[in-house]
Amino acid sequence: MDRIRFSAVIPTYNRRNMIGHAIDSVLRQSYPAHEIIVVDDGSTDGTIEYLKELYSNFPNISLIRQENLERGAARNRGLNDASGDYVVFLDSDDKMLSQHLEILSRKILELNGPDFIATKYRFESDAGLSNADIMEIPEGFHDYHLFLQGNPLACNICVKKSNPNLALFEEDRKYAIKEDWMFLLQNTRYSKVYIIDAVSLVMHDHPERSMRSGNTLIINKTKLAREWIRERIPLSRPDLKKLDSHISYFCAIHSYIDGKRVQALRYVINAIKSGGFRLKYFVLASKITLGKKLVDKLKGVRP
Repeated sequence: MDRIRFSAVIPTYNRRNMIGHAIDSVLRQSYPAHEIIVVDDGSTDGTIEYLKELYSNFPNISLIRQENLERGAARNRGLNDASGDYVVFLDSDDKMLSQHLEILSRKILELNGPDFIATKYRFESDAGLSNADIMEIPEGFHDYHLFLQGNPLACNICVKKSNPNLALFEEDRKYAIKEDWMFLLQNTRYSKVYIIDAVSLVMHDHPERSMRSGNTLIINKTKLAREWIRERIPLSRPDLKKLDSHISYFCAIHSYIDGKRVQALRYVINAIKSGGFRLKYFVLASKITLGKKLVDKLKGVRP
């Protein structure tokens, strides 16, 4: 393999006002994409008609419309239809920096075709750019242990299409917003993802982003994902403790944000029981005890 053909798969739902930026970022790559596949998941805001008007003269852009089946199904549809060597997933409210595919191509050839590969990203909001947790992860191969502590990649992953052991995204909509974490944890149980120490993506942090769907909903989805993981992915007892400590800590954070201090403290206690004492648990417990309003006031955050 001397030249990598990339299929960029962009699932979308009611992102008419954002998706053009995502598509244009792929079109501006220094290393051209083989194809761009947009899967419209039953949008009701005229997304598909808008895209047909804008990109009808681009033969390498495929527009697929399906009934609303959620993102797992949309990603699987794009993956199934892709004809490239590697499939690069991009959410419709995010964008690639101009050298994203070039960086991936060089490293794929250097590593002789890894099953999974990714770069790093920053968040963009009205306040400007900010670093994501992935910035602290060293370059190299990582297995499922990384994802027992959450999903630092989101769905910014590049997948080898010919991988015979590739597990698809969960399509049951009750797991929506967690399907990317489940996909990565399941696939890295017996394989590894190579993370490149280069920032080549920008995630748009905005009020309509799925991880701002409401803290109670996020907590419930996370608990459902835990049961799915326990049922489908063989994990050792220490692995399960790491998973449970992360989930309890994650739920504590979202309970704290909602002002549910008693519930948040219970989650912190569960995190300590599963994962032992860690500084971040103590810091969160202190914030919960003070209350979010007081903490924000001390930090100078306006309500």
